[in-house]
Order: sequence, then structure tokens, then C-alpha cells
Amino acid sequence: MVQSLSKRISALRIALIMLAIFAVIDDWQAPTALGQTSNTTLPAKEIVLRWLGVAGWQIQLGKTTILIDPFLTRKEARHGQEWKTDEEAVLSAIKHADYIFAGHSHADHIADVPFIAKKFGAKVIGSRTTTNIALTGGVDKSQLVTISGGEKLDFREFSVQVIESEHGIVRRGGRTRRPKFEEITQPWHGPITGESFIEGGCYIYYFTFGGRTLLHQSSGGFIEEKLAGLQPDVALLYPMNRADTASLLKAAPAKTVIVHHFDEWRAPFAEGMPPSSAGRAQRFARDVRGIDKRIKMIVPDFLESYPLD
Repeated sequence: MVQSLSKRISALRIALIMLAIFAVIDDWQAPTALGQTSNTTLPAKEIVLRWLGVAGWQIQLGKTTILIDPFLTRKEARHGQEWKTDEEAVLSAIKHADYIFAGHSHADHIADVPFIAKKFGAKVIGSRTTTNIALTGGVDKSQLVTISGGEKLDFREFSVQVIESEHGIVRRGGRTRRPKFEEITQPWHGPITGESFIEGGCYIYYFTFGGRTLLHQSSGGFIEEKLAGLQPDVALLYPMNRADTASLLKAAPAKTVIVHHFDEWRAPFAEGMPPSSAGRAQRFARDVRGIDKRIKMIVPDFLESYPLD
């Protein structure tokens, strides 16, 4: 009788183990490679945006973490000096990363990318300049996807349209100019220094998460005809002048606009938002409301989260 009971218990254990294995198999799906069709029929998941300062964002899609232009070191990259990421500052804000998208290759957009990619094994998507800087910084080639504009990248839970853009006008020393286009065509031996962070091509990303869409603009420039037909639920925009803002929103009308890249990017978060930076964001917010009162306008706070409507 004891032997019979022992056999029944063993059989029950085996049955429970098999049920657990089948449950895991049923839940698992093979990752979708680049170039394959993403699964747009996935059930809706909460999508949460978190501002990392400058043009940096974290997008949390279920367990998937997407970063765009993450820059947490918040100091200038000086010519002739080796770049050193403030690892403590980065890790205090970022706990995981699956994908990193780079809008262009200036320091306040990608200087922290090699460290983050190596730390978390994230895939890096960016221009030839961005991926060559990443290679020089020790990121494995298998993690890199080089873009040139016009690509449609499909992943398991989302897709991204890569839109060719241009850098905005820079104002320095009382002069205005658009940065000269330069790029880095191959990695090199030696340190990454301040002069390594050249523009290298500028891109706007248009994300699709099931039935929801998001546009990310890394700088104040854009090519209007490249945006025609886009209808983002949320647009993360640089604080442009009113005429340029109106042109962009006419080409790609957005339901919600969140302004970014209005902060003093060289100042630590602990110093807060300078009044001049806050005023710049509020002026842009007034312009957006003046263009179309139906647009929901958000001026974000450092490291605060915003669910995607």
C-alpha cells in the first residue's frame, strides 16, 4: 500500500512537471529578426515614457526596455581629452536596456551609449558614425545595426521607421549655423575623445507599438516631405521656432507633443532646471497651443514617467 501511494505521488510529480514545461513552451515565441514582420496582433501593453534629460528617453514596453539618445553623464566632451562616462550617474537612472536608438552622434546623444550597450548587451541602432564609435568603445559588432535613412526595422514587439533628417541651427557666439556634415567611416585604435562626437547623420524615428505611434526628433531640424503622411499619437520634439513647429505638425499632425532638449545638458540633475530653460520650454508650449488647441502639450520633468495614451 505504501509502495502504491509512493508510485501515485511520483506520477503526480511527473504530471505537474510536464504541465509546467508545456506552459513555458506555449508562452515562448522565437525572437523576430530584423527584416521580418513584427507581430502587430500582440495584446496591448502599457507603454511608459521616461525623460532622461536632453533628447534622452526610456520607453518601457512590458519587459522590453528601449532607450533613445540616453545621456546621463551631463558634462561636456572636451577636445583632446578621453571621454569617461559617469557610470554611477548612468546606473542610478538606467537599470536595463534591450535596444538603444541614436538620433545623431553628438556627445549629448551618444557619449554614454558604449557603456550602456556593454553593460546590458543592448542592440545599438544608429548611423555609421554611431556604430563606429560604439565599436571603438568596445561594443560587440553583433549588437550593432547601421542605418542610413529609409529603413523599416521590425522587432518582435514593435517596429521603427527610420526617417532621414538634418541637424537644427546652432547658435554660438552670436552666430547661427548648421553643423557641417561629417562622418566616421571606420573604428580606430585608441580612446574616444571629445572631437570624436561629430553629427554623422541625423535621423527621426517613428515607432509603432501595435496600434500606437510615437515620433522622436533628436535635433531642431527636419525634412518636411520625409514626414508626410505620419500621424504620431505622441511627438517628442525639440523646441523649434513657431514657423518650423507649424510646418512639422502640418506634415505629421500629433495628438500629444512632449518637448525635450530644452534643459542645460551639462548641468547635473541635482542643480534643477534653470529658469531660462524652463522659459524656453514654456514658450514652445504656447506656440504649440497657438498652432492647434486640440494638441495635448506636456513639459516633462527629469526622470518622470508618462504613459503613452
